[in-house]
Amino acid sequence: MSLVILIVQTGCLKSPDFEELSTNFVVITNTDSSKNFSNFKTYYISDTVAYHSDVVTDSIINNASSKQLVDAVKQNMNALGYNFVSKAAKPDLGINLGVLKNTSVSVIYGGWWDYWYGWWDPWYWGAYYPYYYPWAYAYSITTGTVIATMIDVKEASADQQFRVVWMSVMSGAVGDNVTTNVQRGVDAINQSFNQSPLLKRN
Repeated sequence: MSLVILIVQTGCLKSPDFEELSTNFVVITNTDSSKNFSNFKTYYISDTVAYHSDVVTDSIINNASSKQLVDAVKQNMNALGYNFVSKAAKPDLGINLGVLKNTSVSVIYGGWWDYWYGWWDPWYWGAYYPYYYPWAYAYSITTGTVIATMIDVKEASADQQFRVVWMSVMSGAVGDNVTTNVQRGVDAINQSFNQSPLLKRN
């Protein structure tokens, strides 16, 4: 199943299927075009993934789910010609991976004013029209966002200021199935690299 991506192309594009919009992550990437990525050979990414959700105690993920996301980054970086090294080996590039999860609750209100076009007194109509009691409908939407950030460690400034040379923001609706959610994240990471040709070393 193809991911929905936000890119600019010339020509006509077919509108994406609504089902794809509701099940796949939207992927937005930004690459520093001034950088020659062939100058970079090595990279480092932590096994842990930063995590932020509605639960304030959440901070990092270090389990099978985070490993799948990190492995997806490694596989793509290796395929582009980079070599993974430890932090102690002073890598040329550093990659940070983070996950945000947020649940939004909204309430839709309705009632007799929807039927009687704003008349404030439901008894005005007497016995000719029944009174409709107000109603409210509450719903929640849980979204997940994966953020990948690549920094230039090799050419860091003297005061250790690191320049972000590539970033991907991947976001969409998530459900209760962890396996499905993680797979959407992996697919989004793969798509991030697919739409970032400037990252290729050769």
